[in-house]
Amino acid sequence: MTATARTYFTVPTHCPVCQAPLQRDGEYLVCRNNACDARIVGAISRWITKIGILHFGDALIDMLCETGKIETIADLYELDPKDVAQMGMGGRMVGGTATKAFSNLHANKTIPLHVFVGSLGIELIGRSMAKTIADAGFDTLNKMSKATPAQIAAIPGVGQTKADAFCEGFWDLLDRGTITGLLKHITVAAKAAGSMSGKSVCFTDIRDKQCEREIEAQGGTVKSSVSKELTILVAKDPIKGTSGKIEQARKYQAEGRPIEIIDLDEMWDRLGGRP
Repeated sequence: MTATARTYFTVPTHCPVCQAPLQRDGEYLVCRNNACDARIVGAISRWITKIGILHFGDALIDMLCETGKIETIADLYELDPKDVAQMGMGGRMVGGTATKAFSNLHANKTIPLHVFVGSLGIELIGRSMAKTIADAGFDTLNKMSKATPAQIAAIPGVGQTKADAFCEGFWDLLDRGTITGLLKHITVAAKAAGSMSGKSVCFTDIRDKQCEREIEAQGGTVKSSVSKELTILVAKDPIKGTSGKIEQARKYQAEGRPIEIIDLDEMWDRLGGRP
């Protein structure tokens, strides 16, 4: 019997992109250098994904960063789409892809507060947690900027770890001018009030970014998973669907939880119809 050869790995100590020292964050090694190209690309990609902009793929973002066209999220809004359309990507002109991407970007410049804050990449703070903080009375950027970790930690469902991460991350983005830069182009909507106020919605087997934006515009929250507190699950087939999310929702229904499972057409009807 031959012995099995062992393979040993050396734990990296520096970021492979910018060479800054790596820091351990739980099970992860993290680069904390705000000027790191990889972090810049990640922040811009996260923003595009979280606010639901279509046709803005990673390849286009990589190209814009590599050519020095953008260094911050706000730089996206400064670009001339016609100039970008003339650029080459993978041996071909970007053309129509850039036109569609920037058309979608500039058509969605009014963003609810919790979506704006939850898309900035603050550690541990997504849209749901940002909405929890906003609903607790910190419902403007000014109020958030003046909040202390103790005040945020006192909000049910937040806790000290997330409170520290929120305040540290928010203040850092203010200091670096990220928020100020975005506010030159973005309108942060006042607290939404509408038919979806207080309701949470999750999607399964179907995605509709426009529907998600309308839910949030009418006061609702879009969730990525099914929990006991979920209000509505939007499914491609509410009757015959067998996705994990549907099965989990049905389980909670059997326990008496008031979770509805509806299709996309019904969701749009409740929102007042498709635009």
